[in-house]
Amino acid sequence: MSRLNSQSVIGIVGNIKLRRGKILAQHLKSIDASMRLPVVTRAVVISQLLFSTGNVLTTGGFLYYYANAFSPTALQFSLLLILPELAETSGLFARPVAMWVRSRKRTWLTCLLMGRLFALGVPLMAVPVIIAGREWPFELIIIGVSVWYVLQGISYACFISWLTDLAPATDWGKLFARRKLAMLTIMIVVPVVAGQLRSQWANALPEQQKLITYVSIFVIGNALVMLSVLPLLKLPDVAGWLRPPAESDQQKSTIRTLIESFADRSLRWMLLHGWWLSFAQGLTQSAFFRYQVNVLHIPVETYYVLNGLMLLIQMPLTMLAGSLSDRGMDKPTLFWSVTAVSGAMLFWLVATPETWWLLSGAYVVWGLFGFVNICGRNLLLKLSPLSDNTTQVALFRQVGGMFAAVAGLLGGWWLDSLTEANTSLIIAGLVLGPFQIIFLTSFLARLTAGLWVLPIRTQK
Repeated sequence: MSRLNSQSVIGIVGNIKLRRGKILAQHLKSIDASMRLPVVTRAVVISQLLFSTGNVLTTGGFLYYYANAFSPTALQFSLLLILPELAETSGLFARPVAMWVRSRKRTWLTCLLMGRLFALGVPLMAVPVIIAGREWPFELIIIGVSVWYVLQGISYACFISWLTDLAPATDWGKLFARRKLAMLTIMIVVPVVAGQLRSQWANALPEQQKLITYVSIFVIGNALVMLSVLPLLKLPDVAGWLRPPAESDQQKSTIRTLIESFADRSLRWMLLHGWWLSFAQGLTQSAFFRYQVNVLHIPVETYYVLNGLMLLIQMPLTMLAGSLSDRGMDKPTLFWSVTAVSGAMLFWLVATPETWWLLSGAYVVWGLFGFVNICGRNLLLKLSPLSDNTTQVALFRQVGGMFAAVAGLLGGWWLDSLTEANTSLIIAGLVLGPFQIIFLTSFLARLTAGLWVLPIRTQK
């Protein structure tokens, strides 16, 4: 394969810009004006409410507490924690899969439903335990989660790409902000209510029967996710850039797409920004949990209150971010909000068991992620080729997730090493222990994440 010279790179970038204009004109003509925003937004919001409700019942705390009942080793549980983000890098293959299927809508639908069928296998592992007290190997849960998230990674990239063709770029802010608002609403209410109901039910059951509560939650959650596709079925299946290529052309086209993503200077800076921020945030995954629980002794009820406060602040800021995005202010909003949100780490640095309440300041500042989440992805989409953007979506979100997962493993290993060595640093008269060293490192990395945004040129 010959190396790209400067002239070929300039040619690639020029072709990208030319195709963007032609594709946009073709697609806006193919969509009925009445479908562009009100109908699309309504369908997306209803679908997101159903999906988010089902998703919070089958992921996060519900999944991890369920899996912990099988007494996994520390290595097995660590693998389960990072599996979702690692497996979802499959989104990089969304483009060739969608080209083979010849439809992003059908690819999204098929992969989502197939993934949820494999997800059903996870709670079914509890049936032999409940009936006969016989456990299946924990590796079966690992396999089920892996296949589930591999399919979900492809599904997500196709879904976001398909949505960008159902509304003009000038309305992406409104569309994605309202979708995010639906998600935040569910995240505030459902986990707390479902957790309380499960606890009350479990308290009335014998120890061996308690797993029934998790099985029921998983089945209900999976059913809601599958039902979430119904409001979107009526939306048009915009073909966009899809065509039936020969197999060799398909492989070449996918490689070419990756090359073009990095040949575009602004898109390259945007991807580097996303990966840098993901790594900086992932570094503190283990440290946050252990410091909050083992050092500050914050109970789970207080954690849910703090998390709810953060999400409540994000809700109005998400809508404001959508408005700013539609006015073309993605870049400055992203830069200032990413820079400001890094200040949350300062509260982690100074919080002690006696002043644990200072941590509430971190959750308040994290409310600014309402700006980061909307303007970050919308800027990425505006820098990507119109319609043909599944690869860029996967590079930004799912490869970013991989960086966060790797950083999470490194952060956990580093924290153990610092703790075993009883390492401490003295900076400006302040004594920093193992946790504070990691918090300070993450703070500096988060603080500089916005610098990667500055070279981006938003005028195309």
